[in-house]
Amino acid sequence: MTESSKQYFLLPERLSIENVSPLLKEIKKLGQEIPIEMDFKNVREFDSSAIALFNYLKRNLPGVSLKNVAPEFSQMFSLFPLTGEDPEKLPPAVTFKKRLLTIADIYIRAKRQSKNYLVLLADEIYYTFQYIMTGHGVYPGEIFNQLFLMGYKSFPIVSLIALLVGITTTIISLQQLKLFGADIYVADLVGFGMIVELVPLMTGIIMAGKIGASITAEIASMKVLEETDALKTMGIIPEKFLMVPRLIAITLAVPLLVAAADFIGIFASIVVVRIISDIPPNMFLTEMFTAVNLGDFLTGLLKTLVFGWVVVITSGFKGFSVKQGAVGVGIATTQSVVLSIAMIIVYDCLFALILYS
Repeated sequence: MTESSKQYFLLPERLSIENVSPLLKEIKKLGQEIPIEMDFKNVREFDSSAIALFNYLKRNLPGVSLKNVAPEFSQMFSLFPLTGEDPEKLPPAVTFKKRLLTIADIYIRAKRQSKNYLVLLADEIYYTFQYIMTGHGVYPGEIFNQLFLMGYKSFPIVSLIALLVGITTTIISLQQLKLFGADIYVADLVGFGMIVELVPLMTGIIMAGKIGASITAEIASMKVLEETDALKTMGIIPEKFLMVPRLIAITLAVPLLVAAADFIGIFASIVVVRIISDIPPNMFLTEMFTAVNLGDFLTGLLKTLVFGWVVVITSGFKGFSVKQGAVGVGIATTQSVVLSIAMIIVYDCLFALILYS
């Protein structure tokens, strides 16, 4: 109802979302020029939607006033003040400053972590050569233990992936080469692709998921349980005692894994080509060796060695960087796998630029 130049609303006994919405629509139709008075005479109860309505009206319609508000309702309004700044109306400079500080924090944190990563890499290279020259500071049995875990335990999954990748690549390549009557050239494509690109990349990703996660979880657990601090009190350098055996083991395991994966992938391709295109194995191998040589095998081996070192260093870095409890171990393990795979792909792109540009 209207009193002179003021709009008067007698509120119902119960204010809830069902009657608040129509009330808000009616108020919006009036515009901001007419003062509004809301009478709480009949109100017995209301919910949070009514408080939200009054907050909205106070911010957007300064002429709104409340009348006959019971003491218990006044106490409720004091808990949820009707005044306050709208977050959308904050000064742009404040928002820009916060964003700028956030970007600066990210940059500083990334710079610090990159520096720590490079320091760890330099330390591990030094410790590895020091152990090779002196034979001190590392338990030799741990090298064979890690070689068993990284090499023998990784052989089944690497072989399976190489087998499936060889079959899939051969089938897809044959479907395209048959259009030109060039079935025999599948040997060049599969041989070069498996040896130089696919096997190193697949092996690196498998190492990141299997070996990298294991290293990070183990070292992070030791860090959380203060076992690395115990090594320091005994005069043992944790970064040397824990990382050097793993670096030596991955260096010895990678050539075996690469050779096995190359053999299995190419063998799978030979079988598929024999079944689909009836090309004999000797013809396949003869054609393949016209496109692939020992240098290509060594290139693939070098790439996989680099990927292996990247996985071990990254996993160790994340393990030693953990600062929380069990939750931190899980987070560090996940970050280790993701970062290792990302760095493997980046290094693979760098190898491609160097080799083919």
